[in-house]
This record gives sequence, C-alpha cells and structure tokens, in this order.
Amino acid sequence: MAVITERCSFCEDRQAIYFRRYSGEKLCSKCFRKNLVERVRRTISKYDLLRPDDRIAVAVSGGKDSLSLLKMLYEIEQDFPRSELLALIIDEGLDSYRISGIKTAKSFTKKLGIPIYELSFKNLYGFTVSEAFRSGALKSLGIQPCTLCGVLKRKALLRGAKEVDASVIATAHTLDDVVQTYLLNLLRGESNIKPIGLRNESSEVIPRIAPLRLIPQREIALYAYLEGIPFQSRTCPYTHISMRDEVRSFLTLYEREYPGSLYAFLSIFEKLIDRLYQGGEERCEICGEPTSSGRRICRACELIDSVKKLMNR
Repeated sequence: MAVITERCSFCEDRQAIYFRRYSGEKLCSKCFRKNLVERVRRTISKYDLLRPDDRIAVAVSGGKDSLSLLKMLYEIEQDFPRSELLALIIDEGLDSYRISGIKTAKSFTKKLGIPIYELSFKNLYGFTVSEAFRSGALKSLGIQPCTLCGVLKRKALLRGAKEVDASVIATAHTLDDVVQTYLLNLLRGESNIKPIGLRNESSEVIPRIAPLRLIPQREIALYAYLEGIPFQSRTCPYTHISMRDEVRSFLTLYEREYPGSLYAFLSIFEKLIDRLYQGGEERCEICGEPTSSGRRICRACELIDSVKKLMNR
C-alpha cells in the first residue's frame, strides 16, 4: 500500500492513513474508526435490522470480523438501554484452530462484560467436522468440510439463540462474504436464493442479520488493527479446499482491478432476488425447523443422519 501524505477528507486536520479507492475518501485513524461504526449504524437503519429492545445473540469465532462486530454493536447499543447483547460461540471441532479462537473470544467478551454462551457439534450432533472428515464420510457424500460446517453451524446458532431467548442473531458476514455467497448460490444452480443477512420474521424463526453487509472485509481488518482487537490470525485448516476460496480469490482480484465492483455485484444480486425469490417454507419432519419448499427433511438433518451412518460403518 502506498504511503498517504495527504490530510483526512473528514477532519481535514490529521494525516490520512487509509485511501478508499471506490469512494476517493482519505481517512485518518480516528475518523476511519468513527466512520466505520457510523456506516454500520446506517446499515442497521437502512435495512431495519434491529429493534430498540432486541436481545441480540452475536455469533463470535475469535476472528477479526466477529470480534469487530461485537465491539461495534457494543458501542452502538449503548444508545439503546432496553437492548441486550450476548455472544454465541460454536465449537465445530476444528482441533487447535477452534481451541485458539474460543480462548480469544472468551477473553474479549470478558473484557467488554458481555456474557458468552458456548455449544459444540460434538454435544449437539455426536461428531465434529474433523472427525467426519477424517472418517471419510464427507468424501463418500461428495461434500467438503465447509459445506457440513456451514449447514450445521446455522442449526447450532438457532439452537443456542433459542436457549438464551434471543430475538435476533447477528453474524459478521461482510460485503465480501455476502457477494461470495450469492455468487456461489448461482454457480450451484440454486433457483430460489434467499436474501442474506436481512431481517425476516415471517417464518417464525429467530432472524439472522448481517450488520457488516455493506463493509468490505479489508476495512474490518484495519478497524480491528486500529482498535487493538486481539483476533485469531490463523485460518481454518479446510479453507484451501473449499469452493468459496476460489470465488473469494476471483472477487478480491476483480475488486482490486475495478474498485467498487463488490457494491455493484451486491446491488444486482439484491434486485435479482427481489424478483426471483419465491419464499415458501415447510417444516422438517425431524427437527420441526423450516426447510425449503418441497423438502420433507431439512438439509442439516439429512447431513447429520448420513454422516452418522457412514461413520458407524
């Protein structure tokens, strides 16, 4: 990154440390941090993500995105005394990687005085992601660890949110994450793509929101660094074999060459989803939670049953 010697576009006093190529703004450290929190406030307002009296369960992992989200919501929620904030952490069983993340998350939540609630795949499903991978069950099913992890983590978060009586689940999906997921859904040929990170209470399920959905991931990383947030720097051991990793690399390079592309992608995807999303959900015959229209059993219950059978052979 080139050294910036110009003054901040906001305060016009301090030296800028960051240049937003997609907007042309130059920001000093103080204005950058203040502006990022304000942008999250505006995102919450724009999409009507939170209510003044919400009990918010924040999904934390120990990484920079989730701990930054927790810090921002902690600051924002000071203006809403009727709201409550707590942290949910899911132990997927990713060996030392997850152990390190849990330790970091617990230390940070304690510092902020936010209660933390922990669940594990092992207790909920009887196996961990690493156990399922090493057993060969995932290879037999033709799926990657990230697929299993993503589906079962959503189910675990809902279970945890119910147990702590949360009214909403906040996840740290950034602009990059949301666009990657929409593109992955298209590449997989999914025809009924659901909106990501937007509040929807029509299905009688605790809604999941993404307050960082308009913030680029690189800006969250800088925010975490400037705020001194002690995040886990290691990446998941299975990231390199996921389909998402390839999509992430493509979009990162494209955004670098054409600044603002991620926002353009998101705008197009949201317009398409408004036209194509058909809605419609049924109840899983096993767990009673929503499943796609036409499916008797939800994807999570299908995977849990299949993995257990293969591991017990």
